[in-house]
Amino acid sequence: MSEQLFPMPESAPGDRADTTTATTRRRFLQGAGVAAGALVLGGTAGTTGANAAPKRGYVLPKGFKGDMSDLKHVVILMQENRSLDHYFGTFPGIRGLSDKQALRFQDGTTVFQQKDGSGNIVTPRVDDGTWGNDHGAWGDVNHRKWDLWVQHNGASCMNHHSDAYMGFYHSVAAQYTIADQNFCSEFGPTDPNRKYLWSGTANSETGNGDESNYSRPWITVAEQLQDAGIDWRLYSDNSGNGRQGYLSAWVGDYGDNELKYFKGFDPQGLSADDPKLRPGTGLIWRGNATYYSGTTSPDDDSEANLDAVLKDLRDACLPGAEHPLPAVSWLVAPYGWSEHPSADSLHGERYVKKVLDILQSNPDIWNHTLFILNYDENDGKFDHVLPPWPEPGTAGEYAGDYPLGFGPRVPMLLVSPWTRGGYVASEVFDHTSTIKFLETWAAHLGKPFRCPNISDWRRSIAGDLTSAIDFAHPQPGPAAFPDPLAEQPASIAADHMKPRPLSFHPHATISQDRASGTVTATMTLPGGAKGKAMSFQVFPDKYQAFSSTPFTVTAQKPRTYTWDTKATNGKYAFSIYSNDGFVRSFAGEVAPAGRAAGGLPHVDVALLKGEGTKIEAQVKLTLHNDGTKPVRYTLAANDYRGSTRNVTVAAGRTNVVMWPTQLGYYDVVITVDTDTTWTQRYAGRIATAEEG
Repeated sequence: MSEQLFPMPESAPGDRADTTTATTRRRFLQGAGVAAGALVLGGTAGTTGANAAPKRGYVLPKGFKGDMSDLKHVVILMQENRSLDHYFGTFPGIRGLSDKQALRFQDGTTVFQQKDGSGNIVTPRVDDGTWGNDHGAWGDVNHRKWDLWVQHNGASCMNHHSDAYMGFYHSVAAQYTIADQNFCSEFGPTDPNRKYLWSGTANSETGNGDESNYSRPWITVAEQLQDAGIDWRLYSDNSGNGRQGYLSAWVGDYGDNELKYFKGFDPQGLSADDPKLRPGTGLIWRGNATYYSGTTSPDDDSEANLDAVLKDLRDACLPGAEHPLPAVSWLVAPYGWSEHPSADSLHGERYVKKVLDILQSNPDIWNHTLFILNYDENDGKFDHVLPPWPEPGTAGEYAGDYPLGFGPRVPMLLVSPWTRGGYVASEVFDHTSTIKFLETWAAHLGKPFRCPNISDWRRSIAGDLTSAIDFAHPQPGPAAFPDPLAEQPASIAADHMKPRPLSFHPHATISQDRASGTVTATMTLPGGAKGKAMSFQVFPDKYQAFSSTPFTVTAQKPRTYTWDTKATNGKYAFSIYSNDGFVRSFAGEVAPAGRAAGGLPHVDVALLKGEGTKIEAQVKLTLHNDGTKPVRYTLAANDYRGSTRNVTVAAGRTNVVMWPTQLGYYDVVITVDTDTTWTQRYAGRIATAEEG
């Protein structure tokens, strides 16, 4: 017989001692002082899904249908070489430097406490300076333990920019949407990652080289758009000298117009009247992929330079433009504006501010455009979140024995009427997610295409951005963006940023076979679209060498990990990590078969989705005692809602505890009085949206 305990979220009967929990990362209040005139953001935003039906009483703005057909323009800008922690580590509401679900090392330190070659601990600190490349070796698979940041890249890799220095970008994120589980596609440098953005693969390339030489033979997304009848264009300054003569200055494209790497855009031997060069429709004209020629702008960081390098974009956004802004646009910045170290962040913010001002200058464009700002790679700069990792031998994801993806997190901001209001998107994305979004949109428009270069594994892991976008509730109209030169922190209310709902959640539980002395963790993924997958990684916490073992899990294909305690004197201790704060930690000692003396704890865990607006998502913890003496469980909230609670389970009995969540998030640690080695931790998020 079970004793049912259904407590209120913050209180319950029984023998327990209540304590208040520490501030959660999603309620963290940015504490820096705010100068007069800084942008102030407060209140709460809704949490409807990307494709949800309109709320009761909601009235669509004039000119909107409330679905994806309202989107007329996608504008994509990929900047250079920054990690998410480097830019947004202190930003409230995301998984940043206050993340309580971060990887923990065997000595009790966390991923935020990195050791140098002498064993000295280096932690993140504020640094608004500009410094150059910090790259260590990408090809070291051992770095997948995520503990070699300083040894690979130097102590400065841990530094992050201040709230004031990042005030412009923080204000944009707070008004719109930031993705906090967006990863670069490859654990490698600029060029391979940009190839993923434009073509869905780097074809196993792992370095920069053979730049702008029109040699790669595989098809790009731009060519597929052309074939599908979807107009597109790449906007960049073409200053330079000849076939591969790009400039690293305030003009040119810094070699970042990746279309010049592909055979389909080679202008060699074409006559002047070749259709590929025809203004308005030609493939090479649209890609701005002719040879570099001359200097068309002031080569300095003036407003005149910005006006010149962005002239084609500005002209396209004018009413009655000769060549209007197309359905899909890519922007490529000159080196000085690209944010590539040692080019600074401030100039990148000025460039982005100018782009947003241009788009906003035409309300018909602004109100029907999605602007995507992302970054090609992290340049060795620290980011604490483990990227998804394919198992060895995964098709299309290895160069020899080196796993290509994913690399560390990089920033992504989504600016549009459908992402406005202060949201955090926490589905896993990478550069191919932008391609997948274009595929989804094109299919909606009746002009479908499918990029053939994205691997099956990557398609299953990376979302298509739609979970970050709510087409049913647009919020059009102008937005106020602060002057980057002011360097003022944005003041953001503690509960302003809200997580976008997801239709799936990872889960893992353990079982023991006392006869064989094994402990088996079963990893599952309930919900989600057909074929949706998540990457899990298992780390020993004691008794074995620290390492990471990856598992790809789908709803149709659970995975198991088994620890043989015969090799570790009957003891086990390991943790499982996945994205969006998922953690499972299990430790203890397997009792010999047939032994029942004393208290023998085990826990069954179910994740229960909410029902309507009255019953929130909950974690159902069934506490068992398979022994002959009572077991006193202690349940402690490590984060989010909850408290510290003690529950005594009599011999042969069970007790059920319903643990609360906060917007679906939970983090509870369970210990017992009968075994000091026994502990279990459950952290993550329960699905809060219908299945996609």
